[in-house]
Amino acid sequence: MNIKAPYSVSTPTAHLAFSALSPSSLSTFNQNITQLNTNRAYLLSHLPTIPGVGKILGGNHANFVVVQILSKEAQKNGGGEVDNERAEEVYLRLARKEGVVVRFRGKELGCEGCLRVTVGTRVECERVLERLREVLSE
Repeated sequence: MNIKAPYSVSTPTAHLAFSALSPSSLSTFNQNITQLNTNRAYLLSHLPTIPGVGKILGGNHANFVVVQILSKEAQKNGGGEVDNERAEEVYLRLARKEGVVVRFRGKELGCEGCLRVTVGTRVECERVLERLREVLSE
């Protein structure tokens, strides 16, 4: 027992951890972070151009962004009134008919009328922007 390692880590787990910390794995990790940051910036710059999208909430340092959905009246008049029901309808429509999954966060404190959009690949980001623009234009 005197030579037992301080933590019970299995040999396969130790090999996986060692592999994950290899130079090539760390390089891939850094490339993925760079791509995520680029795609998040792309979303952050394009979401506000969609009529019906309100403010983007939060610090935006994660793999998602939280965006307000405006009421149809606010969208037409350039106002800033968020609409929880519309946000939920947009969420359901995107998921059920458009094959784009975002998360409805309108029931969370401080997130009335909000959708959470996960940062994906560039193609996925382009698709969510396109579908969101279509759904909010109806």
